[in-house]
Amino acid sequence: MMEIKILSERYNPLLKRKEYRFIVDHDGATPTFKDVKLKLAAMLNANKDLLIVEKIVEEAGMQRARGYAKLYDNEEMMKLIEREHILRKNKIEEETAAEEGE
Repeated sequence: MMEIKILSERYNPLLKRKEYRFIVDHDGATPTFKDVKLKLAAMLNANKDLLIVEKIVEEAGMQRARGYAKLYDNEEMMKLIEREHILRKNKIEEETAAEEGE
């Protein structure tokens, strides 16, 4: 089970994106970036390809993690601003296709 609560939402007009800080309450292990990204995209009714989950940090001794995500207005701006390793970490389609092919 995983529940996400958004703490803050801010629009950054210069970078053309919304920035979210959130808390993830979960049972067991810390959820993966993929799981958090898919659930957050569904909650925000957003295109998962334009959503970047920057970080998820576990709070010590609790079944809770804090996170930071960015939802871009367009793909060009996202590719211009985001670092390559963050973009790779947030890719879902290739990952899912590779798992199905195995």
